[in-house]
Amino acid sequence: MKCKLSDVCTIKYGKDHKGLSDGNIPVYGSGGIMRYVDTALYNKKSVLIPRKGTLGNLFFVEEPFWTVDTLFYTEIDESKIVPEYLYYQLKTVDLAGMNVGTAVPSLTTSVLNEIELELPPLDEQKTIAGTLRAFDDKIAANNAVSEHLEEMAQALFRSWFEDFEPFGGQMPKSWTTGKAEDFFAITIGRTPPRKEAKWFSTNPEDVVWVSIADMGKCGVFISGSSEYLTREAVSAFNIQIVPSGTVLVSFKLTIGRVTIADGEMATNEAIAHFRYQNHTLREYLYCYLKAFDYQSLGNTSSIATAVNSKTIKTMPFVMPDDETVEQFHSITEPLFEKIRSNLRENTHLAAIRDALLPRLMSGELSAPALENIT
Repeated sequence: MKCKLSDVCTIKYGKDHKGLSDGNIPVYGSGGIMRYVDTALYNKKSVLIPRKGTLGNLFFVEEPFWTVDTLFYTEIDESKIVPEYLYYQLKTVDLAGMNVGTAVPSLTTSVLNEIELELPPLDEQKTIAGTLRAFDDKIAANNAVSEHLEEMAQALFRSWFEDFEPFGGQMPKSWTTGKAEDFFAITIGRTPPRKEAKWFSTNPEDVVWVSIADMGKCGVFISGSSEYLTREAVSAFNIQIVPSGTVLVSFKLTIGRVTIADGEMATNEAIAHFRYQNHTLREYLYCYLKAFDYQSLGNTSSIATAVNSKTIKTMPFVMPDDETVEQFHSITEPLFEKIRSNLRENTHLAAIRDALLPRLMSGELSAPALENIT
């Protein structure tokens, strides 16, 4: 059975959240949770749909929330459709292809209301949604473990390298201070001419090309990107391919995002690459760059928040002695490797989920067959 989106829910506009007091109710924007307030705009299960900006981000919310006016929220008729099922069904829709905006990508209620949905019986909807939800729950659980492991590593870093607790509260004289470029090979990414579409790709077989937005979606490690470069682009513009293990740092617009390359990749020009020869430096370098106060570098742009590549290369850096670095590495490497293992498992789980999604929603794969998958 098919139906239109307007048959199963009412699309509502988000509202401005200014003036609301702080609390524990999340405020959603196009990129996710923006802040927490004390007032809910809606308190039932809902799917949040982009109205302006990035049109690909959908959110499924189960608790009271507020959403700004760049998102729609949905009042769902649960006698007709399971909210989780609606969320997964909408994930199969090419929302970007429904853009009606010119300068800013936009969607309207009239366009969204005409979206055609597959509507099996409620029991089958629950089975389909439950199967897909199991993948997302496992991914979320892995992410929670990874966040806890990173917090452990950061706590140890603060104890050793900020409070100097094992060293009597003072930095040992055997440690060296200098500029970042004194200790690391630092390069900067590059972007081919944007007007020439032939250099860019959505094919994962091409070169992973990391943006600051990609860095905002990953954790300690990054292995993929939302956009790729062709091999021809890499050759034509002499774009740096950095090796696995390189630590990446954003230094324009959003300054101070840090992640570790899990595989060879390139980046745009807003990201610096810190490379090292001694593999035991990986965890210390990551934690140091995460903890660094980038505001202390000042702002080198009159039109946006940014520092330049020279400032990044000459940022102050403290290098402990080899023995201390080795000790920190021996404790934190297992934590980082578990985080990387979780990332790789999540990538695999997401691939299975995304392959199942259209088959389930189209009816190609029936609900009873799901018992053998989960």
